Amino acid sequence: MFTALGACLLTPCVALAQSAEAPQAQSAPAADSQATTLDAVTVTGIRGSLEASRDIKRDSPQIVDAIVADDIGKLPDSNVAESLSRVAGVQLERGMGEGSDILVRGFKENVLLYNGRQIVDATGRGGNGLDQLATSTYGLLSLVPSELISRLTVTKLAGADQIAGGLGGIVDIQTRQPLYGDGEQNVVSLAGTYDELSDAYGQNAFALLSTRTDDRRFGALISATYSKREVVQQGLDTFSGYSRFNDPADPTQVRFGSTDMRAQNIDDDRDKVGASVVLQWRPVDGVEITSDTFYSRQDAKRDRYWIAFNPSAGLTNATYSDHDILLAGRSTGTVLLNSEVADIDSDIFSTALTAKFRVGDQLDGSVEADYGKSTARYDQHYMRLAPMAGLTSITDFDLRSGNFGSFNVSGVDVTDPSQWRMTIMFDNDWRAETDTKALRTDWSWAFNDGPLRSLDFGARFNRLESLQNPLRADIRPTGGIPVTQMSDYIRLYSNFDFMPGEFAGLPREYLGAYRGAFGGCDTFTNIPAISQNAQCLNPGSSTLAYGSTFSVDEDFLEAYAKLNWDTQLGDMGLTGNVGVRFVRRDLDSRGNVLGGDGSVTPSVFSRRDDEALPSAVAKLQLTDTLVLRGGAAKVVAFPNTEDLNNGVTLNNNAVFDANGVQTSFGTGTGGAPDLDPFKANQYDLSLEWYYGGQGVLSAGLFYKDVSTFIVQQQSAEVYNNVNYLVLRKINGDKAKVKGVELLAQVPFTGMLDGFGVVTTYTYIDSETPITDITGNAMTFPGLSKNNVNLIGYYENGPFGVRLAYNWRDKYLVGLSSAATGIYNDTYKDLSATLSYDFSDRLSFKLEGNNLLDSEQRTFDGYDEGLRTNVVFGRSYKASLTYRF
Repeated sequence: MFTALGACLLTPCVALAQSAEAPQAQSAPAADSQATTLDAVTVTGIRGSLEASRDIKRDSPQIVDAIVADDIGKLPDSNVAESLSRVAGVQLERGMGEGSDILVRGFKENVLLYNGRQIVDATGRGGNGLDQLATSTYGLLSLVPSELISRLTVTKLAGADQIAGGLGGIVDIQTRQPLYGDGEQNVVSLAGTYDELSDAYGQNAFALLSTRTDDRRFGALISATYSKREVVQQGLDTFSGYSRFNDPADPTQVRFGSTDMRAQNIDDDRDKVGASVVLQWRPVDGVEITSDTFYSRQDAKRDRYWIAFNPSAGLTNATYSDHDILLAGRSTGTVLLNSEVADIDSDIFSTALTAKFRVGDQLDGSVEADYGKSTARYDQHYMRLAPMAGLTSITDFDLRSGNFGSFNVSGVDVTDPSQWRMTIMFDNDWRAETDTKALRTDWSWAFNDGPLRSLDFGARFNRLESLQNPLRADIRPTGGIPVTQMSDYIRLYSNFDFMPGEFAGLPREYLGAYRGAFGGCDTFTNIPAISQNAQCLNPGSSTLAYGSTFSVDEDFLEAYAKLNWDTQLGDMGLTGNVGVRFVRRDLDSRGNVLGGDGSVTPSVFSRRDDEALPSAVAKLQLTDTLVLRGGAAKVVAFPNTEDLNNGVTLNNNAVFDANGVQTSFGTGTGGAPDLDPFKANQYDLSLEWYYGGQGVLSAGLFYKDVSTFIVQQQSAEVYNNVNYLVLRKINGDKAKVKGVELLAQVPFTGMLDGFGVVTTYTYIDSETPITDITGNAMTFPGLSKNNVNLIGYYENGPFGVRLAYNWRDKYLVGLSSAATGIYNDTYKDLSATLSYDFSDRLSFKLEGNNLLDSEQRTFDGYDEGLRTNVVFGRSYKASLTYRF
């Protein structure tokens, strides 16, 4: 199970040596002395796991929290992101019901490490994968199988020896190592899953085998995972979101409303495999060589169907809220039948070779070379059906009806092929690839005596190469193609189980394309308007493909020095460090400028940045159990790779008068390779009480003075003497983030022995110069002011149970086209675990997730401005684990 700064699940923990695991790559004490220390400690059970987590927090010189798996393959939650959300100051983002990305203290700009080395996904730094739903469903954290993980650490105030780039923090995913731990590790686990909404069963398998020589000179570990699951999301969604429009009944009155409502069903059939191989060798005392390779791949088949309409088009009988938001009425906006089949593949490969060694009595060193490659592909086939010319569809809607609204469609028969035509078809093959190479060396010189204990120093070089080069075909036949001519590709889609009791009046059966027949546009051989379209014949040379193709290459050179001290201040111990890290970045960004006339002009941009990042932290041992800790650091995070695209797409919509004078701006979108990085000065202060064997009470304050951050905005630009408003990322100034983090880890004793609770509360507030249309100041996107975790557990002998509850306050997603704030509503989640150990070797576990069947809802501006509301259903998992 685990501890999230203390929460442990409820099956017996393995030796505490497993919670310590191997040191991170930047440290290099003698390998043989490490093994001796680890062998001397043997603590088992839930309390041992609680103690391991507590000790990581207490003993670290930095501001660090941790989650420790209490046994092999037993990270407590369904994935890495879900477990990280149990840490104070960490907030979770969800994609199709699962945790998929995190924010640390309100920031997405975090460094993600795997056994101490940086990993990124196929879309580069800060990427969310290629999911076209604008979520991180297939992002990096979803690719790391939780079964491989031994420990997760979150460093919120980094030292000079740690990799730069974490505006919020640094997350290190650590796996087991064969030369560490109490004996050989061999585990096989089989599990069955059930997802309520999809009414589908899945399976999981995990195996870990390891061996080492009696003298601990050589060890080998191999592990593998496999899972198959069908995930469904249902509910109300939007694409264009809210906009401003003039009330048809009173053209002087400005109103707000959705321009694209969708009753949507998404079915994802997912397969995931992962493998890890670790080899360790100690040829002589004081030398350790480790080869660490990791691979994971997820393949998904997505079928998506939805009925859509524009509520504000042809509007009559309208009802508005007190905030001028459209709530109900009749729309004659065209009803559209939509279908998408997509194959989504993503993988990550990371390998490292590390040598640690001792040179004499005072100098320890390490050298590491690592290579990573991530790829992703979203092969999308989409089709839209619209009514035949002369037919007027009518939708009576009421967004106040239930939690999802009601939509009664009339004027057209959604099951009659003679009434429909195909108007749009996409054949898009989105492709992304990122390669990383890094070489680092770290050294530590130990002083013989005095308050100064050691000097750490080192350097790191990293090259990141990211490419996106999609194939795109957007085919819109003039007048459309009658469905009666496409009978080989279109059939009735039926889903009578869709949202029972909701969406009153919505058809549950309608026309759509289907996976068995809907391939690329070249498969429509009997329809030349599609198969012979120029974009279909050459999708790599279409204007859309050129506009989406770019590459970003970055070289980072970093060097640091850090001085560590350990002394006494009266009767109190005082430890800490002070240091500085220097970072140089060289950027080359290549893209295309697409003119309004369709012209394509390649463009290259280069830039160099130099940053000095000082940091200091001090830990004062007030008593044997009370610790006061404080620190300060300058932190920097470079822009997300996707934002650095040097391309621009200009629309041919500028207006000129008869004399050739421009009377209105054209529009466009573009990347921003000349963005300055995020920069902030950070301050931390915490008071921590460690009592009993596993108890912790702590309170922390933090403050970030952000001098530079990044927002999206339209800017006036000139191309070929034509004025445009181009939407792209720009730098903003002077934001502030401050917060409080509280932790209570309380194991009960006496009559309540075996019970315990772990609870965290985080309050985060921010001030930015971003305002909505009414002038209200906006917070940082993704930041909830209040976040609560409550975990209760009980363990008695072979039996254990755990309940985990999470509540997150509403948070800003971004600004809509109407310049209103888009908010994710409050969200609550409950999971439970029941476990039983038949013996020391055989154990059983039953898990339930999303037990509250929570809805994930967003709104525009005000609560009644319903934008999306979706559900994912409960899921269950039963597993049997054998150790040998």
